Amino acid sequence: MVAHPLPTRPLRLAPLRLPVASRPRRLARRASSWLLAAAAVAFAAYVLIGALSSAAWWTFNSGPLTGDPEIVLTEPSPSGAVRVYGDTPELAPGESAAKAVDALDAEGGFARSTLVVALPTGSGWVDPKEVDALERHAGGDLATISMRYSRAPSGAVFALRPEVAEDSAHALLSAVAERLRTMEPGERPRLIVHGQSLGAQAGEAALADRALLPFVSAVLWQGRPGEEFSRASNAAPLGDCAISAVNGDDPVTKLSWHLLADPAEAVGVLSRLPGSESKTPGTAHSYVPLLPPEHCTPEGPADGRDAPGGAAIAASTAGNRVR
Repeated sequence: MVAHPLPTRPLRLAPLRLPVASRPRRLARRASSWLLAAAAVAFAAYVLIGALSSAAWWTFNSGPLTGDPEIVLTEPSPSGAVRVYGDTPELAPGESAAKAVDALDAEGGFARSTLVVALPTGSGWVDPKEVDALERHAGGDLATISMRYSRAPSGAVFALRPEVAEDSAHALLSAVAERLRTMEPGERPRLIVHGQSLGAQAGEAALADRALLPFVSAVLWQGRPGEEFSRASNAAPLGDCAISAVNGDDPVTKLSWHLLADPAEAVGVLSRLPGSESKTPGTAHSYVPLLPPEHCTPEGPADGRDAPGGAAIAASTAGNRVR
């Protein structure tokens, strides 16, 4: 009997499956999917919010809710002061400021003893009582320049596009400072920067540029939003020539993120906002004229008349706080 060898087959080992090792990969893929979904939702929300913000801005700045205030600086000054108003919000801030400063130069504004940069509210409004008080205080030897950056109410600018106010203020102050830089120090007019409400906030932001301060003689803020919770002013190096007037019952000066921690206070502040600018001057968000201390503009009125500065400042402090 012949013995035949048994057929042999190569030994094949089944692949080793490690379920523990594959679980992290599944978790990683799942996490990646969730992250992609979250990113897609966030991007969609960003686009939607941007579209809503743009639509709201158009409504206030160009649409049916556009503001149309009376602009005092487009009217002749009864005291013979120079008034220049740049009404070109469609231009870039730097270009608009350059046109306004050229117009001021052409009108002889830089030859006056005092130059006021009046930073407007959202719709371009400048307080006519303040303009008149400063002109009378200087006996007409004064020029005022301002520049519109939008036609939207201040509330809309504050909530939707605060940067347009700040960029405009910085552009105008920079253009004025550059023109003053070309003049001999003894020939430069004294520069007063005034801002009420959103104009004060924009001016405060603009003066973070320390290169502007050497040209400024005095700063006058009235009703600056959030003043109650503000830190040290950018105009602090001017000492007591930087004045911030705050009516004690002005709700605008209490607007701050701090209100989120006190819902009851937030409701009270927000409920007092409507119509606060139409109250009796010296109350709520309506201000009496504010003049700089005499030593900040030492020459006083050009025609030698008694300046009403002391009385005006006393009136400003009656019922409000001056910082």
